[in-house]
Amino acid sequence: MKKVLSRVVFAAAVGLSLGGCATADSVGNWGSDAWVTSKVKTNITNEVGLTAATQVNVETSGGVVQLSGFASTQDEINKAVATAQKTSGVKSVRNNIILKR
Repeated sequence: MKKVLSRVVFAAAVGLSLGGCATADSVGNWGSDAWVTSKVKTNITNEVGLTAATQVNVETSGGVVQLSGFASTQDEINKAVATAQKTSGVKSVRNNIILKR
């Protein structure tokens, strides 16, 4: 009986500690800020290009995405921001990308 009770308590503790690690986005996918960051980075690579993606940093906190780094053209900046905004799980985007001179 003691073994069963300790397993139940352990399982409950693990469940409670992991409960805050993931959230459901608007389409029911399970993700976290790391998942959103990865998705935004992949989408920027696919839609803007590999060069832009390697120069733009993506960080996410609470669904708020911050883009920083450098871009060769204003068009790259605009596309990166638009791409991030339409990515599932993104609540808002802060653009800190600087245009190279």
